[in-house]
Amino acid sequence: MPKQKLARISITVPETTLHAMDQKIVEQHYESRSQAIVDMINRHLIDDLVIRDEVMVGTLTLLYDVSLKPLRSQLVDLQQQYLAQVINSLHIQLDDEKILQVMLMQGASSDLKEISEQFIALKGVIKGHLELMDTVMPPIPQNTEHT
Repeated sequence: MPKQKLARISITVPETTLHAMDQKIVEQHYESRSQAIVDMINRHLIDDLVIRDEVMVGTLTLLYDVSLKPLRSQLVDLQQQYLAQVINSLHIQLDDEKILQVMLMQGASSDLKEISEQFIALKGVIKGHLELMDTVMPPIPQNTEHT
């Protein structure tokens, strides 16, 4: 992949804003102010895509209690219900009681948020988080052959 061309800009900000940003750079281990600012801009652009309900790719991360037997079948049922949006899933047994599940999803941002809320609301889910990104996956060949 060719390296992206970079453009230089200059901005003027209040000193208090600059000090706050420098603190964030240290806390979040950015390499530079430029890297931090690009990250902030990208997050803002992603938020705009979410507002416009664009098709996006995302990961849903769940931490759940393995001892609740109905939960596993409910998770599988939901994945089957949303087969078009849930692309793949990975399960990791963390200990005797907890499983970490990460699902790769793609679809309209509002659909992904609604689907994620259904997973997170299941009894036995300890934590859940949806992370949306400003990209989409290429069509999966076996899904496009029959259309």
